[in-house]
Amino acid sequence: MSLPAIMNDKLINSLAAVGTIDEFKAWTRTELRPVLPHGALICGLGHLHAGGVSLDYLVTVDYPAEHIEAIRNRAGAIDTPILRRWLMTQQPVIFDADAPWPETPKVWLDSFRHHRLQNVVAHASYDRTRCVGTYHSVYRIPTKPDQRYIETLCALVPAMHEALCRVIEQTRSNESLAMVVSAMTERERRVIHWLRLGKTNAQIAELVSQSENTVKHHFTRIFGKLGVSNRAQLVRRLAEREAQPVPGTGTRLL
Repeated sequence: MSLPAIMNDKLINSLAAVGTIDEFKAWTRTELRPVLPHGALICGLGHLHAGGVSLDYLVTVDYPAEHIEAIRNRAGAIDTPILRRWLMTQQPVIFDADAPWPETPKVWLDSFRHHRLQNVVAHASYDRTRCVGTYHSVYRIPTKPDQRYIETLCALVPAMHEALCRVIEQTRSNESLAMVVSAMTERERRVIHWLRLGKTNAQIAELVSQSENTVKHHFTRIFGKLGVSNRAQLVRRLAEREAQPVPGTGTRLL
């Protein structure tokens, strides 16, 4: 087995253990960067539609958020010529800011150059089973990327795709949880508030001026709505929800 193949297997195996957005970002810094040197990275996930893919989420690592905000359209979505080029060719894309494509928008290019985002390699993956696509782009590569660099990224994209789908699905799950919590009754939210402060059922009953049996019924309904079976699981689920970004409009940065 060649050294590159051994390195790829090591990266893929380590990626299989990634379960959160933060762990994915840490993996790119500690595992991916030594093999594919780069200064910044973006991975995106979007849904498939007749015109291609709309970016719903962007996971950024050491990437200038100012550039992303500068190129948002009025709906808050992100559209880049690099992704467009991949959609046209479905082949790895290399972009050189010193020799841009004729169709490159001036506003995008000016911001790109301002933030010194030179030497880019990007590749993406369609997943028609899930009806999603993922996009993986590395920036600020120290030297012009050679064929080995490009082939290594392409070999890793399927595993990066699976990991990105997995961690963003967890994010979506927590967003659904936020919607469920917001739809709860005022009494249910008050019961949750006192639970998180460590109060017992008896203490909560006194604080909300209801019987302890009624409080137990509140918890039974709350457990059912949130898919948990006890108080400890409820507290953990709520903590996970609070750790996630607040839902926004357009393409979301994670």
